[in-house]
Amino acid sequence: METHATRALREQSRVLLLASPTEIERSGLCFDTLSTATPAQQHALTIAYKRRPRDIVEGWRDHNDALPASLAIICPESQATPDETLPEGVHETHVAAGDLTGVGIAVSRYLDRWADDDAPITACLDSLTVLLQYTETDRVFRFLHTLTGRFMAAGASAHVHLDPRAHDDQTIATLTTLFDAVVERDGDEWLVRQS
Repeated sequence: METHATRALREQSRVLLLASPTEIERSGLCFDTLSTATPAQQHALTIAYKRRPRDIVEGWRDHNDALPASLAIICPESQATPDETLPEGVHETHVAAGDLTGVGIAVSRYLDRWADDDAPITACLDSLTVLLQYTETDRVFRFLHTLTGRFMAAGASAHVHLDPRAHDDQTIATLTTLFDAVVERDGDEWLVRQS
């Protein structure tokens, strides 16, 4: 559903969603932010530390009439669903939970695959909160700096989930510097501020 927040976010290339997983899921903000005006003609990449691939596919179907032309899901091996068949156009890559190099390589492969296509690219990292359980903050900061640079070079818009209840103010302030905009819940509405 198009809202003031999603319209404002479409103008940003790097966005931090600073809210609890429940708030983001209930509002549909993740899929609204990932979706373009023509979802069936876009490429979408999700780095999923919290959701299984089938849940991501179901979320797309709940929020859009069609899946993206290509949906890449990079997830920890523990989220693997080897006996499950995903729809055509959905690609799944598994990496060890703390393997930032493996995630970076997988992201680069998908972005390279889509490089010659004029279709819009959107990306989601869900969630930094989980990633920070496996890796120290300074290493995650360097990884995010590199990752957001790759997204920008590919012309992709990206958003990242972070639960503010799970982190101290210094960690949040440090990570916020990597983003063009921060989205926070303010009562019943989403507040978008430039960072």
